[in-house]
Amino acid sequence: MSPRPYVEVTDLKKTFDVSKPWLNRVLEGAPRQYLKAVDGVSFDIRKGETFALVGESGSGKSTVARMVVGLLNPTGGEVTIDGISMTDPGQRAQRAKLRRKMQMIFQDPYASLNPRWRVDRIIAEPIRAFNVVEGEANIVARVGELLTLVGLHPDDGKKFPHEFSGGQRQRVAIARSLASNADFIVCDEPTSALDVSVQAQILNLMRDLQEKFGLTYLFISHNLAVVRHMATRIGVMYLGRLVEVSDAKEMFTHPRHPYTRMLLDAVPDLAMSGRARIPVAGEIPNPITPPTGCTFHPRCPLANERCKAENPLPINGVACHAVVEGRTLAHPVAA
Repeated sequence: MSPRPYVEVTDLKKTFDVSKPWLNRVLEGAPRQYLKAVDGVSFDIRKGETFALVGESGSGKSTVARMVVGLLNPTGGEVTIDGISMTDPGQRAQRAKLRRKMQMIFQDPYASLNPRWRVDRIIAEPIRAFNVVEGEANIVARVGELLTLVGLHPDDGKKFPHEFSGGQRQRVAIARSLASNADFIVCDEPTSALDVSVQAQILNLMRDLQEKFGLTYLFISHNLAVVRHMATRIGVMYLGRLVEVSDAKEMFTHPRHPYTRMLLDAVPDLAMSGRARIPVAGEIPNPITPPTGCTFHPRCPLANERCKAENPLPINGVACHAVVEGRTLAHPVAA
């Protein structure tokens, strides 16, 4: 791996204005309301590795993914891919060249493919947009190669998306992501809409393609079993912030943040080791009016007065006062 990270995300922030319409605010005397979807997230991804972002729904994972690829403009912070800033207006020309090197696989294969286009046109669109291959015959041949690569037949290119199952549609989406010869792919919960048996097939396909082409993945998921199969390193998000970043194996064997431990305790014991499964306690607070201090403190069994008043800064990959102070539980977390 190269010494410099391929993707660098620094203090990334995104705030949405969720205020009521102007007239409603005037009549009701209501103030403007802002939602901090992402609040100071920083991480890096090395060439050829899979960095996963996990957390419950509403933690800000997909918002980070969309800012990384440029679908959303950040409120603050910076994203750099292969040395090129995604946020600096002065690097607009360099960003245009970078576009072909990154693609995104979306969560819902039923919504991410144009239902009016045949599959061969869908896959050929990035090839034509970035002039990857010249000549219609060469484009047709390349589309056939990509369909074969993802486990479909070249003749499937003549079909419309509605003629495929969910897993086959996601294979088409993967073929489209490879059409521009991309080497960085952002995967936003790419298997969550699929049956469990199909999920395994798609995940194995993605790993095989990563090994074959040296792909770099940013993998968004709420499913820890999926992340364990895919990730090199993992970042755990809670209410717009990263609370822990660690090597995948280390996180599953020695989770440090109480929220990470809570998520892992809720995973079914497939190895039948006798470990009790403990459901996740509580719910994510309202992100418009988050708790003071550490936003996890209302659900944390280790919280004290400092946690309620002071927002913890990340130290050695974990943002938690209890970890820094060495506070531990005498008993497992109870639901």
